[in-house]
Amino acid sequence: MRSSPPPVGSSGSSCVLVWAAVALGGAATPTIRADGLSIWTKVDPQAPQAYLKHAMAYDGARGVTVLFGGTGGGAETWEFDGNAWAQRASSGPSARSAHAMVYDSRRGVTVLFGGTGPGAGETWEWDGATWSLRPVNGPTQRSGHAMAYDSARGVTVLFGGRDTRGAVFGDTWEWDGASWTLRSSAGPSA
Repeated sequence: MRSSPPPVGSSGSSCVLVWAAVALGGAATPTIRADGLSIWTKVDPQAPQAYLKHAMAYDGARGVTVLFGGTGGGAETWEFDGNAWAQRASSGPSARSAHAMVYDSRRGVTVLFGGTGPGAGETWEWDGATWSLRPVNGPTQRSGHAMAYDSARGVTVLFGGRDTRGAVFGDTWEWDGASWTLRSSAGPSA
């Protein structure tokens, strides 16, 4: 006999969030989630409009998934708490798509870098209330790159991407909250 899964966000719960982001005409799309028992549930019909090439990161301290930008998404920040979406900000980074975001658990911020569009070579951080531009030198503007947080070393790792002409990057950068450091100019073939 199967028991009900614990509520999303409670101790011992796990959740896979899927936000169907492809729809014609920019209509709102359903959000579905799967608990640890692989039971899919449709939640919150009031999701953001459909976007492509957006970025999402899970803020473990606050228990929310943060969504920013995407084609058709403008410069909106949304958060999903496991049950409902809420628009949190409409100011901060410029509108962009094909960017990357990751949650830095040591500093309690979501880091955003890159994408396509004006200002997409900037580093931004979201603390749950406000976006802050971090005026630093670092990777050149790129889109389609990947970022992950290395909790053992307390750094965000960025790899690859493409420049505005489509040339592929194979470099690796690290962000420690104060500066970007080039760790390798060549990596796996992109």
